[in-house]
Amino acid sequence: MMSNVVVDNHAESLVTNLIYQVNGVLPKNISLDHSLVNDLLMDSIEMIDLLMRLEEIGVALHEYKITSELTVGDIVKHVAPIY
Repeated sequence: MMSNVVVDNHAESLVTNLIYQVNGVLPKNISLDHSLVNDLLMDSIEMIDLLMRLEEIGVALHEYKITSELTVGDIVKHVAPIY
């Protein structure tokens, strides 16, 4: 069985790479506490693109969770149980 650290690292890597694909911020420059909107400056189109990519891998975020305060760590928490 994989340790939680390995699973979380895989989930974090997956999420940061998706963010890179959507808005070009390098994964090494993304931290778990970064807000998608306030820190990474994602606009509404990029947010929709990211959400669609997450849905393609089986991760759906409820609309009420999608706010300007949504962080990379919040998304990693949703991805980790799947991976």
